[in-house]
Amino acid sequence: MRTLFKPLFKSAVGIFTAAVLVTVGFWVVLPERYQINESSDYRLIYEPIARNIVEGRGYTHPRGISAIRYAPGYPFVLAGFFKLAQLVNISENTLLSLLILLCMCLTSVFIFVIANSAWGLAGSIASLLWMTYPFALWLAKQPNSEIPFMLFLYGGVCLFLYCVLKKNDRFFFYFIAGVLIGCAMLIRPIAIGLGIVMAAALLVLRRDMGPRLKALSVSAVLLGNAAAILPWEIWVYSKTDQVVMISSTGGSAMHGGLVFGVELRDFRQGIKLPEDVKALMQDLHARGDEMSSIPGIAQVLMEEAQVRPLAVAKLAGLKLARSWYATDSNRFETQIMLIQIPYLFLIVFGTWCAWKQGGGARELTICVWLIVLYFWGMTFLVVSLLRYTAPVVGLLFLLVPALFLSGKGNTISGLPANRF
Repeated sequence: MRTLFKPLFKSAVGIFTAAVLVTVGFWVVLPERYQINESSDYRLIYEPIARNIVEGRGYTHPRGISAIRYAPGYPFVLAGFFKLAQLVNISENTLLSLLILLCMCLTSVFIFVIANSAWGLAGSIASLLWMTYPFALWLAKQPNSEIPFMLFLYGGVCLFLYCVLKKNDRFFFYFIAGVLIGCAMLIRPIAIGLGIVMAAALLVLRRDMGPRLKALSVSAVLLGNAAAILPWEIWVYSKTDQVVMISSTGGSAMHGGLVFGVELRDFRQGIKLPEDVKALMQDLHARGDEMSSIPGIAQVLMEEAQVRPLAVAKLAGLKLARSWYATDSNRFETQIMLIQIPYLFLIVFGTWCAWKQGGGARELTICVWLIVLYFWGMTFLVVSLLRYTAPVVGLLFLLVPALFLSGKGNTISGLPANRF
């Protein structure tokens, strides 16, 4: 066991060190005009709530009311670091930069651990792709909720994939994986259904398990989710007498995702739209009072689909595509598309090669794409932005090493090509 762990540990340290150098190097070379914090959510929501927590005013909005509209994970993370900065007399910006750096580097290590289990030495390709991925680095240029979210997401997924693909039946591991994903939910509610996706993957892939063991393993994942989010849900209910699933922004986010082309704000440059899609968005914007809830949105969309199905289909296609290149400000979208194309080619062909190998490589492919399709679908439902799908691109990079391994029996540097 020790002889297997030692080289893996050394490689993980190397990946961590490389990620430090790449991330810090990016900060150094990034032009000064792009180094400013452009996150309005951080400035207007997360930071003020965190400061209220530190100052003893509880989980409240700057206006003094309970901030249950927003997920609590990131404000509490910030509050902890703000308090630590006071205790050790270090600037908040320095500590937040260290937080970002730690999260980026540990995420790269988690990706390496999964990829190394699958592909051996070639698995380091996945980590190298992730740590140099321009849009992961762009997220790391400023404080934002995606950074700690990725740490918990990849930690939970790493442990879960280990259990599923290594046929490990330790229910405690499944429970901890569920807890980590629950923590990710508390930071970004987009992960709210991920525990169910993971449970589905376990049911499909662990054919070696009997019904009782499957039920216990699925229960462990879901109980882990519940253990993480239940204290928050109890607190919200005590304040409002209502059950709110992590946050209450779902309806407004979905409505915003349907009218983004005509709901121009001061920071949006605007985009060109087909005339029928633009007219549809304008009508949806005008019917905003009817779309204040998810059932109301569904009802309006069904009515519009009966009247102009082609425009609704075009809007759906546009939202699916924009999930991989769009920005909230509409800046740099053409450049982002051009940068994304080679990565998408690598991912598509890597997926094909991994699928052809069968066995554990195919199981990894199924797990990765179930999770990615879930995030793609959730992004489609709200405002379709790259910042919502970029955090899971690292999972897709897990499949790229298959391009360099033509078959199950091949080896690279003496390591088996498929080690599941």
